[in-house]
Amino acid sequence: MINRFSRLYFCSLIKIEPVNIHYQDGLFDTNYGLLKMTRNPYLKQKQLEIIANAYFLEDGVGSNFIKSLFKKDMNSLIIFDCDKMHLRNAIEIYQATKKQIDLQFFGTPKRPRNPFSKCKGPKDIFNLYRHIQNQQKLMLSRMCLIVSYNGEVRIQGTLPECGDLKYHLEEQPNNISQLGYRKYNYLLPFSAYQGIVTAYNYEKEGVAIEFLNYKKIYALYGVFPPTQRQYQVLFHSYMQKLVKIHDVTHSSLYNVIDLGCGTGVLGFIANDILLRSFKDKEINIYSLDNVENAVKSAKINAQCLEYKNYTAEQGDITDIETLQYQLTVFKYPAKFNLIIANPPWIQASKLRVDDLIENTVTDPEGIMLKSIFEFANRYLQIESLDSTKGRLILIYSDLSQLLELQEKEKVQDLCREYKMAITYYSELPFHIKDPQNVDPLLQYKQNSKVQLFEIRKI
Repeated sequence: MINRFSRLYFCSLIKIEPVNIHYQDGLFDTNYGLLKMTRNPYLKQKQLEIIANAYFLEDGVGSNFIKSLFKKDMNSLIIFDCDKMHLRNAIEIYQATKKQIDLQFFGTPKRPRNPFSKCKGPKDIFNLYRHIQNQQKLMLSRMCLIVSYNGEVRIQGTLPECGDLKYHLEEQPNNISQLGYRKYNYLLPFSAYQGIVTAYNYEKEGVAIEFLNYKKIYALYGVFPPTQRQYQVLFHSYMQKLVKIHDVTHSSLYNVIDLGCGTGVLGFIANDILLRSFKDKEINIYSLDNVENAVKSAKINAQCLEYKNYTAEQGDITDIETLQYQLTVFKYPAKFNLIIANPPWIQASKLRVDDLIENTVTDPEGIMLKSIFEFANRYLQIESLDSTKGRLILIYSDLSQLLELQEKEKVQDLCREYKMAITYYSELPFHIKDPQNVDPLLQYKQNSKVQLFEIRKI
């Protein structure tokens, strides 16, 4: 058996020389044929155009070698060699490199670095931390796997299940031979590959939801799985209180819409309680999301739960005029008794418009939050009795306020603007863990709350 010191010595003997590559018409010409970068929101066109070298890594190369590359050759690609690298070693190298990059910014336990020492407040810390994370992702995005045009990962060893990788690859032109090219393969950032594998596990295994009698909810790629419990606890508790109000509507029809539905979990919790509580009413659950995979996830979950009264469509509530026409096409009702919304909690600009995760957690200038109020102003059911007025259920957080990214009492200000009132409120602490203790915003997150507002027209 090779001990640790022998292995380190062996690694130090391996020399990987750069290979010249040529970029033209969106393709790299390499020893492995034509390769197209895919699923990489960090390397832009101009950055790709100046890449002239690639290092094909093989088993035995250590993270120190990659660390030296980041210092001396920032305009290169690091590619795991199809024939000479095993996946288990690629994972080890990637994780070690990731740790090396962390040390570059934050130092070691014995010699820590504090890049936030000159920050004047949480907003400065937030913005600098985002910048550091972006730089880390940019560096790691240069480490790539080769994936063939038919979706096969070109690396040695046993591969985890990840579904059909062709789904994640950009389509090749039908007339590619007429353009003078043969079919090309792809460069997939290793970080993106790991994300695809993780997402596939959620898609395959699902997440058991306590408030649906532990039935499972499934999330497709790019859609957050409903693993956070606090907002589900708040919403379930609220719905149980709501159905105790017997005059919640005089009509035999009760229409609910879930804005930004994601996997559909909140609509399903509402549906489960309403169906059991109002057996004499026709319950209809509608939902909207601007992400195609979210709509697909919601439809799949509705089928799995056998909810025939559930409808999901793709629409953007921040474009209210276009949405007004779409709702007619979708045959959605003109008014809703209950509007559910759980918008992104971080009011901050998007650093990269094609970053799926960032798009899910940030709301630039609070546009989506305001759009929810605009939607409620137009589509909430108004009845004569106060107890039967339509309700907007907003699940939110005060985290943006604690980070000084959003003015205080933002929700209350929007209520005043749209002549609405908060008629019920509940909250829970926002539990978050940071086992590595590297998140500089941890104290603010631990002090923040998950909030539920019941809002009605005055």
